[in-house]
Amino acid sequence: MVAHPLSASARARKELEALKLALAEKDEAALRLLSERYAHRQGPKALQILIRKLASTEEMATFWQLQLLPKEIPKVEISHTEFTQEEVAQEELIQEEIIEVEISQQPPLEIKARSEVARRLRGWLPSWDGPLRQAS
Repeated sequence: MVAHPLSASARARKELEALKLALAEKDEAALRLLSERYAHRQGPKALQILIRKLASTEEMATFWQLQLLPKEIPKVEISHTEFTQEEVAQEELIQEEIIEVEISQQPPLEIKARSEVARRLRGWLPSWDGPLRQAS
């Protein structure tokens, strides 16, 4: 026997019944899973409307909304290594040297711009092989 897929309206009715049952039984995991699925398909505003519609009391609505809050993430302790002043000074010198080397290795901006113009013009002017002469 082949199972037939549910229509969209039948699936929606089935999900609403499952949400009602999870809320009545206060099944936190099912309530969270079904609510996330509903919000994914219908949007978070539609879920808020559904919560107001299905929760018969303020207490049930609060319980439902609490299930949707993110669970607390355990804090990871980070150990900080203490550096001596000498190590910090050495690191700063190394960083300064790296920056100076990077700056000295870069061509001046004007040369970069000219080479970029030349590169682009080569595609447009097949016989072009150097800078254009300025008309006097």
